[in-house]
Amino acid sequence: MHSLSEGRQLTFAELLDQVKAVRRALADVGIGRGSCVASLVGNRPLFFSIVVACLDLGAALLPIGEATDTEATAMLEEAGAAAVITDRQLPIASIRNVPLPDGVRALRLADRPLPPAYGESVVLKLTSGSTDLPRAALANEQHLISDGRHIIDAMGIGSTDVNLTYLPLSHSYAIGNVVMPLLLQGTAVALRQSFSPSQFVHDVDASGATVFPGVPFMFAHIRELSQIDRLPPRLRLLVTAGARIDPATVIWFRDRLNRKVHSFYGSSETGGIAYDDSDDVADPLHVGRAMPETRVEIRGETGAGRIFVAGNAVVSGYAPAGRGDPASPFRDGGFLTGDIGYLDGENRVVLTGRGSPLVNIAGRKVDPAEVERVLAGLPGVVDARVLGVSCARRGQELVAFVVRSHSALTPIAIRQRCAGTLSPYKIPRRIIFIDQLPIDARGKIDRRALEALAADPHDA
Repeated sequence: MHSLSEGRQLTFAELLDQVKAVRRALADVGIGRGSCVASLVGNRPLFFSIVVACLDLGAALLPIGEATDTEATAMLEEAGAAAVITDRQLPIASIRNVPLPDGVRALRLADRPLPPAYGESVVLKLTSGSTDLPRAALANEQHLISDGRHIIDAMGIGSTDVNLTYLPLSHSYAIGNVVMPLLLQGTAVALRQSFSPSQFVHDVDASGATVFPGVPFMFAHIRELSQIDRLPPRLRLLVTAGARIDPATVIWFRDRLNRKVHSFYGSSETGGIAYDDSDDVADPLHVGRAMPETRVEIRGETGAGRIFVAGNAVVSGYAPAGRGDPASPFRDGGFLTGDIGYLDGENRVVLTGRGSPLVNIAGRKVDPAEVERVLAGLPGVVDARVLGVSCARRGQELVAFVVRSHSALTPIAIRQRCAGTLSPYKIPRRIIFIDQLPIDARGKIDRRALEALAADPHDA
């Protein structure tokens, strides 16, 4: 394990010692089988030990990634977490705490009147829903193992590979592509807290990385660095997921660096869905064929429709509602995604859009309604609407249309006030002030008129 941010390496024996320390700390604060434990430690080697300790203990693990203190506290309350492992000072009452290495502590939270029943040895994979807080997809140990096996088999990841990652380890993409290969077969990891394109080649050289799972904006930033004209020979596999990548970026990597960026498609609810293992760059760009032991269908009256996935990595449902909910997308032994696409003549999945309002910001899903509610609650804001618009570097970006009560309210003031409640990627990049929201002939907000305003470079 290469911890690039900390400038140190850990052996598997040291990771095992951390597992034992975490397990002892959780036992000391009274955590038993079926309890919910939250992890809020960022991209540290300790995260891997927390996963193993919780699975071994039979606890339900809630990994929390990028979140403000307000968001994290709300997630802990909503999940009914009995403990949290963190290096942060959260505004939440704890009744006991046990220190762990590197300034991390295990905090025992107050008991809930009705503790949640998530089951034993499960990971609550957070995914964007239609409410302010993310929904938790319940992945048991077998779901995680199946997903890890599929990814290892489809991508040809071996025990001697080194996975370089800047992905938040709490994200389902990283759990499947980085965490599980290490746990299942000892695939080493080179880990850094955040992505810096200028440091990328150095990180590859320093760690001996052979595999790089990234997201489109990372590859776009690497492409913008004109001084990069080679990649270390050991780096044999580049993978992108989380959003559709610009075909021009894929072509640039092939022509300039002699590497194919392979598209991977998955979700928190299903694990990996499809992977492009070919060396060609197709038009239109597809995300490959279904993963091992996975079935992909198109649900629609024509060639394109919503993508349905079935297989042994599809989770059992959301917490607390699962497959028994008639409105649940968990149906027919699988999961009906919000993605729109079709299967081409070679049975490869081609994505064409989404059937839901979620916006994809560099691989992170955002519900515009959540941002709108925060904006509407700010002093001086009369009304607000938020749209996702195309962005070459991040896939999409958020644009907010704000009706204000006085002209003294500025975009900077709005962003500063949002920062106390919303994670940075949820804060609109552009804020457009308008006198009133446009209405169409049906009396609804005129989305096309807002899109036209967003496309006007003079409005900001």
